[in-house]
Amino acid sequence: MSPPSGIIDPMASLTTPPSFPNGFTNKGAKSSHHHHHHRLSPEYTIVEQPIGTRRPLRVVCLGAGYSGLMMGIVFNERMKNANAEFVIYERNADLGGTWYENRYPGCQCDIPAHNYAYSFAANPEWPNYYATSEQIHSYMKDVAKQYEVEKYIRLQHSVESAIWNEEKGKWDLKIRHGSNLIRDECDVFINASGVLNNWKWPSIEGLESYKGRLMHSAHWDSSYDFTGKRVACIGIGSSGIQIVPKLANVVKNMDCYVRSQTWISPAPGINEPTANDPEMDKDYNFAESTLELFKDPKVLRDYRAAIMNRRAENFNRVIADCDLQKQAQDMFRKSMTDRLGNSEKGKRAAELLVPSFPVGCRRQTPGPGFLEAIIQDNIELRWDDVSKITERGILTRSGVELEYDIIVCATGFDTSFKPSFPLVGRNGVNMAEKWENDVPKAYMGMCVPDFPNYFCFVGPNSPLANGSLILGIQATAAYIYKWMEKMQTEGIRSFEIQDDVNEEYNQHIQKYLERTVWTRDCRSWYKRGTIDGPVIAIYGGSIFHLLEAMKNPRWEDFKMDRTPEAKINRFSYLGNGTTLREAKGGDIGATQTLDFDEFWNLFNLPQVHD
Repeated sequence: MSPPSGIIDPMASLTTPPSFPNGFTNKGAKSSHHHHHHRLSPEYTIVEQPIGTRRPLRVVCLGAGYSGLMMGIVFNERMKNANAEFVIYERNADLGGTWYENRYPGCQCDIPAHNYAYSFAANPEWPNYYATSEQIHSYMKDVAKQYEVEKYIRLQHSVESAIWNEEKGKWDLKIRHGSNLIRDECDVFINASGVLNNWKWPSIEGLESYKGRLMHSAHWDSSYDFTGKRVACIGIGSSGIQIVPKLANVVKNMDCYVRSQTWISPAPGINEPTANDPEMDKDYNFAESTLELFKDPKVLRDYRAAIMNRRAENFNRVIADCDLQKQAQDMFRKSMTDRLGNSEKGKRAAELLVPSFPVGCRRQTPGPGFLEAIIQDNIELRWDDVSKITERGILTRSGVELEYDIIVCATGFDTSFKPSFPLVGRNGVNMAEKWENDVPKAYMGMCVPDFPNYFCFVGPNSPLANGSLILGIQATAAYIYKWMEKMQTEGIRSFEIQDDVNEEYNQHIQKYLERTVWTRDCRSWYKRGTIDGPVIAIYGGSIFHLLEAMKNPRWEDFKMDRTPEAKINRFSYLGNGTTLREAKGGDIGATQTLDFDEFWNLFNLPQVHD
């Protein structure tokens, strides 16, 4: 299939004229060959505007969680006067995404709170080493206010479809708001819906016939009173492990149905606090004196940097058979068996739960109080024991029917990465179908062949367990900004990642992942809930490696289509020979620097990870 007209063929400029034995090239052949290929347009005229003039751009972002909020901050801080419109459509009644939706008891982030804030918007007031979903939500509200992002957000607006319109070079959108269906269009469509947003019931026979109360961790009813109830809890992912200890204290009895082993880390988090940490109590609440110290931005910055360094060290144990991995397994195993203790119940739980796979293969889970809860008299661990669900409860594999007042499903989300609405790119390609027929693959986790002017945050193979998801989200937003600036100032109408580029990029990522713990034998949502499927959720390298890889966009990896003026001559954007600042009569003395470093930093990004 030939590329649509106006698409720049990266190979076109690589044809060389024939050369002769005497070392001369045939000049005549060159010029006739050249003119045959590319006739200059006699209609070309100068566009009367300075270089850097931005054409109008409308940008629509789906979702106001951490990613959409970051995009809003970039817009507010750097694109307010950039001839661009920006809107965020958010389906919920408030911003916050997963931290607004998840309200089950014990819901907290298993990343140290001081590394879960944006790197430029520290929060000295986190009360604990870990933050609860309410605390994170309220932090996000504060940040949205501080950076004036609320004005861009349309709440209770859900994107029903996004369809690329080749003729216009724009996305046609349908947005549902109550009973109204709104039509919108945009030049750039940013999918910031995240990966853990479409919760699902487990596929267990008889689920719909159950007459008692059914509750999902991501759709919690806080008004329900668990006191004295007979409870079944299905699932042992991050949510199940946080819910069990909270309910254990109030229920009459609870059966925990699990079918996967899992590592519970020695302290309540992926980074175990060390002796150098500021003062905290046994539940990891910061002491008053600590909170006082954190009011000094420099002290807090040093602490945040120290946690980041520790997380970078911990990343080194993802290489499957390395010494650090073996040490981690020994440490985790000892911690788990010690906590489960010597009773028959404790020993049996250790046999069932302590994994044979490496630490980190499944999402690592802190779970304070979980191991202690499952050895209580009123809690039973049941291994892979659901035959089917009945009207009154659960029929176990041994044929015994157990009755429950409520069944709690901590069974997670649709982790297929397929959009939950029709997302249709060039030539009618539907993303959900594309990723059904083939493994979900994206370039740097954010661009997909057949989908021009499209980005997604936290797409396939994103840094979900590589050191800091938030830094990854920030880097994606900065990268998207660079594309928008190029589109506006260089006459680019549309861009699309090339298919061969995407295939090679993903070959590299998968090759790297072969040496990591994520590809070992365990059932994990990183592999779409399979045991041996490809790892489609995790990036191939540390977060700092990704920041370096994304720093300077590789424009050559994309095919680009030009605006009408730029089709006549790709250099039309050079305009009338002046810069914006000269045109405004501004001061252009910035080039007169004090020293070489200052000069260099005007024209090259500073090094961060060399």
